Amino acid sequence: MKVSNKKLTIALKKRSLERLLNEIKMVKTVADLDKFFNKILTKDEKEIILRRITVADMLERKLKYREIEESLRISRLTISKVRDMLEKRGYGRNPHRKRIYSGVNHGKRREKPLLGYYKGAASII
Repeated sequence: MKVSNKKLTIALKKRSLERLLNEIKMVKTVADLDKFFNKILTKDEKEIILRRITVADMLERKLKYREIEESLRISRLTISKVRDMLEKRGYGRNPHRKRIYSGVNHGKRREKPLLGYYKGAASII
């Protein structure tokens, strides 16, 4: 879905948010919420939101990424982005995020010789 480059004015944003808030206030039951979603979202947008909420629930229940990935058939990147939302880092790119990589070599790597290892003499030069 392509978003228009033309930005809303502050007045239009405020008016739209007030209208959205009034619509949300009328939601009292699950059926009302379903009607509300159907009114403002496409079927795919609704599915995406519900999947994100499901991922958030699964993460809060301490399920592993692999379990979430297999049960919902979504990427680990999506799971990671939802985790970022839960940890109040925002959804999407986060340049200040500290990456933690798995593996045993967290220090300096051992340098390999340019020509590989030679079992014979220590030096051929």
